[in-house]
Amino acid sequence: MNPLSLLRQFIHGLTKENEPYQIGLGIAFGFWIGLIPKNNLTAQILFILMMFTKANIPFSIITIFIFSLISPLTDIISDPLGYSILNFKYFESFFTTLYNTPIIPWTDFNNTVVMGGLILGFILFFPVYLAGKKFGIYYNSGLKEKILKLKFIKALKTSWLFDWYFKI
Repeated sequence: MNPLSLLRQFIHGLTKENEPYQIGLGIAFGFWIGLIPKNNLTAQILFILMMFTKANIPFSIITIFIFSLISPLTDIISDPLGYSILNFKYFESFFTTLYNTPIIPWTDFNNTVVMGGLILGFILFFPVYLAGKKFGIYYNSGLKEKILKLKFIKALKTSWLFDWYFKI
């Protein structure tokens, strides 16, 4: 897929009719994925899980980008949380068995930031979903029209060259 078609699909995802719950799901999954480091199987599994739902992909990508930028600030909370979970005495044999199974170590669950971000995102998923759903109502009621009126969006939608490119 080329960059222009990706841009067109991204803009289409932002401007088409979306239910508030889809926007809320996209924001909640983006928040969860944004909290954890991306170089492991855990982030990829969460991304695939997001794709199986009706989450709004453009909103989730924007939210992943935003929370990836501020995730070093949330590491202050997620690192001690992950450390306390990974050092919990009753889970020690479970984590050892899990680490010795194939593929599971690629999830990087033994990283304190990954484990803490995973737990923190799980705990805050529903409140973020509700806030995202409220934002979805606000977005559908007026903000979407303002985005459609941006000169950049109008230029992309009315460009004969852009339409000609996608007809071929």
